[in-house]
Amino acid sequence: MKAKYLFSAMMSIALTFAFTACSDDDNNEVIPAPNPVEKSELAFDVDTLEVGVHETATFTITSGAGDYKIINENPAIASGTVEGNVVTVTSEAKGITGLVVSDAKGGYKRVLIKSMYMRLVTDKEEVAVGMKLGHSDGVASFDVTEGNGSYTAMSADESIAKIKSIDDKTITVQGVAEGSTTITITDMMGLQKTVKVTVETTTIPYTDEEKAKIMEGTVNTAVFDGNTSYSWGTWKANETASPKIVWDYYGYYSLKVDWQGDFTVGKKTGGKVYYKFSWGGQETVLDVDVEVLKNDGSRIWGIMSTIKDGNYLAYGYFSVGL
Repeated sequence: MKAKYLFSAMMSIALTFAFTACSDDDNNEVIPAPNPVEKSELAFDVDTLEVGVHETATFTITSGAGDYKIINENPAIASGTVEGNVVTVTSEAKGITGLVVSDAKGGYKRVLIKSMYMRLVTDKEEVAVGMKLGHSDGVASFDVTEGNGSYTAMSADESIAKIKSIDDKTITVQGVAEGSTTITITDMMGLQKTVKVTVETTTIPYTDEEKAKIMEGTVNTAVFDGNTSYSWGTWKANETASPKIVWDYYGYYSLKVDWQGDFTVGKKTGGKVYYKFSWGGQETVLDVDVEVLKNDGSRIWGIMSTIKDGNYLAYGYFSVGL
C-alpha cells in the first residue's frame, strides 16, 4: 500500500510539472484580465476663473464622481472651498494661481485662477497741461490708484500730447500743441481706462508743485531762460544792494536778479534780470516779474519771468544762501 501511495504521489507531481511546461510553451493561451478601474471624467463650467481682489467668485463642477476635495496651490493669492458641486474661490491678493479639484474615483482637474482688480481707476479723470507760451515742454501727471500693474499708455493724438514717461503707477504727459485728446492706459490683465487731456498755453512760469520743488533746493542755484549758473563762481545776496542776487565768474559769465524792496515773501516791482553766458559776449538786461517764494533767514528762494517778443515766456528761479 505504501508503495502504491508513493507512486500515485509522484505521478501527481509529474503531471503538475507537465501542465506547467505546456502552459509556458503555449503562447496562444488567453489569460483573463482584471476588472478595469472605472475612470472619472471631471468637468467644470470654466477653465479660467477671474475673481476681484478681496472678493469671491464661483464655478460649478458639471460632472464627476462626487466627494470633491480642493487643493489650493497658493492660498496667499486665492483659496477655494466646495459645497456640493459649487466651488467658491476667495481672493486674498493680486496674482495668478490655480485650484485642483479631485473626486471619489481619483480624478483631478485644475482651474486657473486670476485674482485681479476688475477695473482701472486713476486719481484724475481729466488732466490739464499748462504749456508755457512759446514752449513745448509743459507736463502733467496722474496716477493709477487701482489696477494690475505693468501699465502702458497711448495718446490718441501725439500732435497734441504724448507720453513722456511711465514710472510704476505714475503717467506723465507732455504737451505738444494746444487742443484736447485722450490717453488710454492698459494693465497686464488687459483692463483699460481713458483719461482726457487738455493742453493750454499759459504765461504762468511755475505751478504750485514746481514752486514747492524749487523751495526744496539747498544749493546755490540760478536759472533763467535755459541758462544755468555753474558750480564755480561767486555768490552774493544782499537786500540793500543792487542787484540783490548775484552769481558771477570773473565777469565772463554771470546771472543777476534785482528788484525794488527787501527780501520779504511776495511779488516785487521793478524786477530786472542781467545775464551773460557766452565768453566775450554782451550782458543781456530784461525787465521781469519777480516773486520771493520763501525766506527762512538763511536762504532765499524766488522766481522771475517775462514775455519776450509777445509770444515767448522767458522764466527762471534762484536759491541763494544769505
